[in-house]
Amino acid sequence: MNKTNTITGNSALVSADLLIELGCEELPPKSLPTLAKILFESFSSQLNKAELPFNADASRVYYTPRRLALLISGVAERQPDQVLERKGPAISAAFNAEKQPTPAALGFARSVGKDIEELETLKTDKGEWLYCQVEKAGQSLETLLFPALEKALASLPVAKPMRWASNDFSFVRPVHWLVAMHGSKTLNGSLFGLPAGNTTRGHRIHQPGPLKIGAAEDFERILESACVVVDQDKRGVLIEQQVVALAKSAGGKALIDPQLLEEVTNLVEWPRSICGSFDVEFLDIPAEALIASMQDHQKFFPVINSKTGLLLAQFITVANLESLNVDAVRRGFERVIRPRLADARFFWDQDNKSSLEARLPQLDDIVFQNKLGSVGDKSRRIAAISKRIAEIAALDENAASRAALLCKCDLVSHMVAEFPELQGIMGCYYAERDGEESIVSQAIGEHYLPRYSGDQLPSQAVGKVVALADRLDTLTGIFATGLKPSGNKDPFALRRAALGVIRILLDGELSIELDKALEVTALIVHEQLPVTTEVSHGLRHFILGRLKHYLHEQGYDTNLVAATLDAPLSSLPDLMARVEALHNFMHQEVASSLAAANKRIGTILRKSEAVTDDSIEDNMLIIEEERMLFSEIRNVSSRLDRLYDQADYSRALELLAGLSPGIEAFFDNVMVMDDDLAVRRNRLNLLAALKGLFDRIANLALMG
Repeated sequence: MNKTNTITGNSALVSADLLIELGCEELPPKSLPTLAKILFESFSSQLNKAELPFNADASRVYYTPRRLALLISGVAERQPDQVLERKGPAISAAFNAEKQPTPAALGFARSVGKDIEELETLKTDKGEWLYCQVEKAGQSLETLLFPALEKALASLPVAKPMRWASNDFSFVRPVHWLVAMHGSKTLNGSLFGLPAGNTTRGHRIHQPGPLKIGAAEDFERILESACVVVDQDKRGVLIEQQVVALAKSAGGKALIDPQLLEEVTNLVEWPRSICGSFDVEFLDIPAEALIASMQDHQKFFPVINSKTGLLLAQFITVANLESLNVDAVRRGFERVIRPRLADARFFWDQDNKSSLEARLPQLDDIVFQNKLGSVGDKSRRIAAISKRIAEIAALDENAASRAALLCKCDLVSHMVAEFPELQGIMGCYYAERDGEESIVSQAIGEHYLPRYSGDQLPSQAVGKVVALADRLDTLTGIFATGLKPSGNKDPFALRRAALGVIRILLDGELSIELDKALEVTALIVHEQLPVTTEVSHGLRHFILGRLKHYLHEQGYDTNLVAATLDAPLSSLPDLMARVEALHNFMHQEVASSLAAANKRIGTILRKSEAVTDDSIEDNMLIIEEERMLFSEIRNVSSRLDRLYDQADYSRALELLAGLSPGIEAFFDNVMVMDDDLAVRRNRLNLLAALKGLFDRIANLALMG
């Protein structure tokens, strides 16, 4: 039997804010935002499935180290009532010849709780059927809530769930209290072996509780009175304001890393920032090492001189309580930071006992990839690639080769082993200490740039050469091993490497074309691992695919980029100039007609299957319109050559736009596929010559 649901209007439904709070042992700070976000989305989805109306836009998720909470706005106390439309057997099957109900009709009546006389007849195009409407009262929020919450919690990405006591259930951390309130009403139910209540707990030290919540909307206010800033956004802003103010009062400026700020925000409930100091003698160590030690190990915010940018012997930390003896707390943090900085000094001193070059043999003990050999092998390949690219770009090839050879040596240093994010940076310091040329040390320090989308590029050309060579070696080598990215899997970060190649070449400081750079790299990698033509073509396609994606993110139309890439590719700055010129040109009225004309020309040439050439015979141009078009093509060709040589593509497109009337007249009056094969071939050559003028900028046929 068929049925459909209809939700009836019910203006009497009462709604109120719904509060759910899980009180836990200290939650993992780095994964806390993700857990909260997914919990909110999943629980909202469960409410929608349960057909419980609520105001999603006004709803919030809160989290601190000790709690996950949902405050869902305007949740209805129960589902709306429903009317179930039930269709039973056909009338012909429901009654016999004596008009008495059959067993099928009686069964249908029983299933809907009606007498036969109460059933109606539904008339459709396909016949008549027994039919009735059954009212179904909506279920209460209290009934639906806890199963929905269990499903939402089960969806959380918890890598290693914890069990506690002798319970069968598990969660990211043990749960110690549970709040479930609808307005001022406490909802009956349980989770994790805990009955839901209306009491929360405040700050572990200042006001542990229990604290009674009068109504769901009082949640944030009550916790703040108990020394808990439950709103993570407010907590983060408060911490940043405190840190900025303390650094300023100390005569400096705080280095506030966004990720560190988020992590610290998730470590405290009642943030109180404190400024401390350390021995000035530690400033002899590279500032990046001190900063890494403070940020990674202690979650401290370093302080720099606001004028010079140099690191000061001060830091700011965020305590999770308001101490009556701030000086004692400060001294405690200062005692903790000293051994960490002493470790950094030890690493620095140990690393200074040998040169970068002396570390080269150790790179042969680190496997880069089984088929591509060691990191030492990679360093030697990068050096060879860098030398060749620098030679082509008319740069210092010896400096490029030297920097490339040494750029991975700091990977075996004590400092980088402790702080991997300092790779390259420490290599720069060690190279300077070894007396390497500044151009070499700087290139070593910057060859990992850009590390991510939007990151800065190396500041000088030799650094860009090494950065480019490093990425091209990885891309070519991994493609040659057959391990190119698939789906979301990209273990060697080849997409990021390709974007780095694109951004370095788009910068324009290196006078080398992408195809030439790929050719150079393939020849050098081929000495260790075969790089087939198929591999090279696949890699080129991969990089150009990332280029399309990158330019699309910059706001350029996908078809426009594809049309430009379909033209002969030289340097990426030249490509960018063509993209920009075409982007501006396509806003003009004439652009669409030229695109359509190019598409038509391309179709004619393709369908003709004729092999065209440069020969256009004047005496075979019979019709006035084809003679005029040929004359115009000859007139603009030499001028276009000069504009193309100057990369003045905007003026070139303006010149080509002037051909539009002649092109339209040609198609209106000339039959290209003439019966005379010689005339036909001549006209096809004319169209090929015309299209060739456009194709040096872009294949406009792809824009039609």
